[in-house]
Amino acid sequence: MISFSDSELFGKLPSPESIEDLLLLVKNHALERRNVYFWRGQSDIQWPIHSSAYRRLKITGKEVTEQDMQHYEESLLEHATHQGYRYEGARELTDFELLAKLQHHGAATRLIDCSRNLLVGLWFACISEPHSNGLLFGYHSDFVGGNENKTESRDYSDVCKRLKTHNNSLVWQPPVVSKRIASQNAQFLFSLVVDNPIGSLVINNDLSSYIAINISPAFKRLAVKELEETFDIRHLTLFPDIDGFGYVHSFRFGQFQHHRW
Repeated sequence: MISFSDSELFGKLPSPESIEDLLLLVKNHALERRNVYFWRGQSDIQWPIHSSAYRRLKITGKEVTEQDMQHYEESLLEHATHQGYRYEGARELTDFELLAKLQHHGAATRLIDCSRNLLVGLWFACISEPHSNGLLFGYHSDFVGGNENKTESRDYSDVCKRLKTHNNSLVWQPPVVSKRIASQNAQFLFSLVVDNPIGSLVINNDLSSYIAINISPAFKRLAVKELEETFDIRHLTLFPDIDGFGYVHSFRFGQFQHHRW
C-alpha cells in the first residue's frame, strides 16, 4: 500500500517506499498510453519548477516577463560567442546548441533539465537536501510539443516567435555536445514564461498530463544506495568529465566514498 504526503505546491502526492512502488505508480498513471515521460528530479518539494534563468532574473525581486527572458538569453548568447564558446571542435553551434552547452556547464538559461530515464530523474531528486522531501516530476509526452532526434537550427528569435503560438511546453533533445548530455539521457523542456504557483514552465492543468511524486528522506537514502550499486547511476557516471571528476575528488567526500567496491 503506497502512502501519501501533503505538499504546499503540488497537493496530496503518492510517496513510494521502494523503486518497485515507484515503477508501479508510473505504470498505473500511463495506463494504455505510451509510458514515455520527461523526468525532472528536485531535492526539495518546496521548490517550484523554475528554469535557472528565471531564478537568476528573480534575484532582484521583480516580476520576470517573457521579454526579460529573451533580452537576457540574447545577451548571454552574444557574450558566449564573443568568448569563443560557439564552436565545438570545428563545428559552429546553433543558438540552442550553444544554450545547451552553457546550461550543462552551469550557466543559467530557460532550458529546464529533464531526463528520458526515470532513474536518472530519481537520482537528482535524492542526491541533496537529505532531510527534506524531494520531488520527482514526470511530464507525459502526449502533452508537449517537439520531437526527439531533430536538430534545432533556427535562430533564437525565430524559436521565441514560435513559442507564442504554443499553449504547452516544448521538448528538445540536444545533440551530444558534451559527454554528460549522453550519460544523463538529457532532454530539455522550455516554454514562454508564465506566472504559475508550481513554476514558470507552462504545465497542462489536465492531471493525466503529469505525475508528481513525493520522495521522502527515507526513500532518498534507500534509492541512492540502490541506484549506485544496482544501476551504476552515480555522480561519476552522470558527470563523466573533468568537472565531475574534480567534484567527487573534492573536500566534500571521503577518499573512497565513490568506490563501488
